[in-house]
Amino acid sequence: MTSALGVVAAAALLLTACAGVATVQRQPAGAPRHGGTVTLAWNTESQSVDPVTCAVGIGLGPCQAIYGALLYYDADTREVIPGMAESFTSEDGKHWTLKLRPGVTFTDGTPFDAAAVAFNWERALDPSKLSPSRAAAKTMTWKVVDASTLAVTSAEVNHQLPYQLTESLAFVGSPTAIERKGADFATAPVGAGPFVFVSWARGTELVLERNPGYWDSPRPYLDRFVYKTIPADDQRYNALQADEVDVMVVVSDRYADRAREAGMEVVDATLLGGNGVRLSSQGTLADPDLRTAIGKLIDNDQILAAAFPGDEGADYFMPEGHPLFDEAAKWPEKDVAGAKQLVDRYRARHGGEKVVLSYITTAGSPVLTRVAEVLQAQLQQADGLEIVIEPLDGAGYATALVSGNYDLILSSLGTAHPENLYRIFHTKGSGNSAKYSNPIVDRALELTHTSADPAVVDDAYRTAIRELVDTTAYRYWRPSKTSLLLRPEVYGVEVAYQYWMRPETAWIQE
Repeated sequence: MTSALGVVAAAALLLTACAGVATVQRQPAGAPRHGGTVTLAWNTESQSVDPVTCAVGIGLGPCQAIYGALLYYDADTREVIPGMAESFTSEDGKHWTLKLRPGVTFTDGTPFDAAAVAFNWERALDPSKLSPSRAAAKTMTWKVVDASTLAVTSAEVNHQLPYQLTESLAFVGSPTAIERKGADFATAPVGAGPFVFVSWARGTELVLERNPGYWDSPRPYLDRFVYKTIPADDQRYNALQADEVDVMVVVSDRYADRAREAGMEVVDATLLGGNGVRLSSQGTLADPDLRTAIGKLIDNDQILAAAFPGDEGADYFMPEGHPLFDEAAKWPEKDVAGAKQLVDRYRARHGGEKVVLSYITTAGSPVLTRVAEVLQAQLQQADGLEIVIEPLDGAGYATALVSGNYDLILSSLGTAHPENLYRIFHTKGSGNSAKYSNPIVDRALELTHTSADPAVVDDAYRTAIRELVDTTAYRYWRPSKTSLLLRPEVYGVEVAYQYWMRPETAWIQE
């Protein structure tokens, strides 16, 4: 039997082989205690706290705090584990049974049952909601069996289906509140997770309070959890030192090293892929010459020196030592002359017109601004290639990423599980906003769904990765690693998703 709880049978070995590596926090002097407030600071904010629109990137953390997740992916144990659901099991990878915890209620008293899950998934299917979860919901059908049981049928055999319940289809809001509040639900959400929504000052902070009726007692331990938006790394670090925040999120080793030298704790996790740029496969960049030219113009070392001095760079798609490492999946050497020839050839086919491409990045971060400026200068070494930098706030960035309204966009594959490769790069992938389509990649990623042999699945991932590199579908300059810098009195911190922690596990020891 294949189970989602660690995907216990065939897929368990796969999860163990392919996940990221997380550090373990120091041991506290005593048991977890109740009380207090923890404030976490990052450079941008969630684009939404509505369950049908927050299940992507920077929206995942706050939504997990409000709604809980049906299942979780644990980067430390490298397993899919229970959450709001007790189990998600299948005998054949096509027919699945979702079992919920009995007796759980939303904070407005509405039962957290199979009908509530079905209601939320059906809502994600509504085209008017513009839900990033819609593509995932369209890959399966479901039927309420009883209050705690949902029968789910995948459109195709998919032994990786549990992953969808950790992110895309993880969050369930109160049907009563959704129907009663309508559009206002997005600014006054009601869930059954560890924390209750209190307030949200856009661009400043989102405040949550402890849910005393949370199913996983004695969690959460904190009385209050706050997400604070501080765009600049230096400002966040200064706020951490001044006791204004308790946890700082960074992706730069420089700040992690400074924190360790100052006696702070650092918890981090290396995730799939890296920090870099995703290329559209639509419009101008559908042309393979232009895509190859961009790959030849990007200089990873130069970007690192300008924005991440001293940080580890990335020569390969997967780092050496990783189970999916392949020395053939190496980023191309810098070749400005060769890139210029490719751009000239493209322009000759299109009347000699200048090629103008947009680069979408997030606004407010000096580091990401430097990255954008260096990348712009590198690509504009080719005559007739112009890059327009478009910095957007969290909501605008998320909209661009989900809609595919970009040429080049700041991107990290996120998470530790290689199923994200299917989600982003398969022709039918639920997150394939770039409209990338490659039959070699499709066949390889389909094999990861249909095979129960870990060795076969690993080899299929390597095949897909080699082709992604060869076709310049994605390019990153540094590995994807999330680091959480902690004040000494904060314990129980675990990296969850990308950039976030699970707030219900945190506690304060005075």
